[in-house]
Amino acid sequence: MQESIEADRGAAFGRRPSLAAVLSFVVPGLGDAYLGRIHAAAIFALPVALLVIAVLLVLGGFIDLRRVLLSSEFLVGIGVLNVALLGWRAAAISHAGLRPWIGLGNIHGRVRLAVVALLLLLTIGMHAWVGAVVVQVEQTLGQVFPGGPIGPIDPVATPNPSAPSGEAQPEPEPTYRWDGTERINILLVGTDTTPDRETTLTDVILVVSVDPVSETAVMISVPRDTGFMPLPDDTRYRDALYPAKVNGLFATAAADPDSWCPDGPEDPEACGVRTLSGSVGLYLGLEIHHQALVDMAGFAELIDAVGGVELCLPGQLVDPAFDGSLANRGPDEPLVLPAGCQRYSGLEALAYARSRQGWIEMPDGSREPQTDFQRNERQQRVLLALREEVAEADTLLELPAILTAIGRTVSTDVPRDQASDLATLLPLIAGPDIDRVVLGYPEFVDLPADPEVAYILSPRRDEIRDEMAALFGEDALVGWYLATTAAGPGDLEEDGSS
Repeated sequence: MQESIEADRGAAFGRRPSLAAVLSFVVPGLGDAYLGRIHAAAIFALPVALLVIAVLLVLGGFIDLRRVLLSSEFLVGIGVLNVALLGWRAAAISHAGLRPWIGLGNIHGRVRLAVVALLLLLTIGMHAWVGAVVVQVEQTLGQVFPGGPIGPIDPVATPNPSAPSGEAQPEPEPTYRWDGTERINILLVGTDTTPDRETTLTDVILVVSVDPVSETAVMISVPRDTGFMPLPDDTRYRDALYPAKVNGLFATAAADPDSWCPDGPEDPEACGVRTLSGSVGLYLGLEIHHQALVDMAGFAELIDAVGGVELCLPGQLVDPAFDGSLANRGPDEPLVLPAGCQRYSGLEALAYARSRQGWIEMPDGSREPQTDFQRNERQQRVLLALREEVAEADTLLELPAILTAIGRTVSTDVPRDQASDLATLLPLIAGPDIDRVVLGYPEFVDLPADPEVAYILSPRRDEIRDEMAALFGEDALVGWYLATTAAGPGDLEEDGSS
């Protein structure tokens, strides 16, 4: 009887259930309000109103969304809420479009059924997309933050000065967990694997250091040709210095993990990252708290996923010796990038970041030679440009591809449950005031005496120590290499340092 009264009331005002279903598709309860069913409209609208209030609280900053956004609990909650909202919207659409159930057998009723069915399919599709994205986010975070394959490690591995020189030191169990306030240092290692190379070279070695209290960030690049990097002890080399280029240390340790990582990890790649991280920590005088391993070929996919990046050159970049190993140029075709600001695809941006020879032809006709030091600076620019593109990405259209590319490209030693905590650092890393340093020539390294024999850069230890002390404070430097004037880890006791 009540349904007949409601149907007569809607008909009396010329209101159509099909339109009511559309309105409830937009906002649950709105279609019932349109039909004059105030009580039903209130029931369907109240949960949605509470949800809108919750969203406004988040957007208004009353809830620190960055701290919970990447947590498993939050994602599970979003998944459950998504399913519940799907059911609620489906009920609201059906109630507005099909109640009363009388008259569904005639032509107008069949139209109502068709409209409601279409709206239900659209609703299911929308919520299925949200559910798929939530699942993909969780899978990507599990890939990026496994918390095991490449660490965590004792970052500096400072030797015990009381132990005899030459004796291997036991490595303590990792206990580091970021408390959200202290400075955190993350090593970014870019692996450059190509078909013509038998080993994996780490041609990007970069440390990002963030101080959440002072809200400052520093990006420090170590050139790939830097030699004589410090090691935690002299069990492998008498002076505790790696005699070859730093970009080969990863592969050297990975090839013999039993020797380089006797206490674990057994995985070759994990041992390589662990060894490199410890050496870079000693070189900079910093504790490296976490590591991130980036596949540079996959990095191009990530750039394509955000629609490319905008990069600017003061003149035309010409590199006749570019190897074309990433298929963006033939092996006999020189790399030429135009002057000015251009939008680069993934492979083009990677070529911009990888080129280390040739020159930039300036507007006045002069040529500025390009070396590995300029390449390190360009690598930093690509990272900053990608950061801006990700921040401005069209979430609806680009998020799935971005997540897929990140999962294939990046892995870290950060535990999954700390991903949300580190997300609070993104505004600092993405800020415009990040300092950038390249430990290159002539300030921080000397060129080889005979580059034709071996092109290995020699660190200028005093200058590096002064730069690190200026950035972080002299008291903050740790490890035998920069925190002391000792010639090696075995001389710490004689030096009077610890």
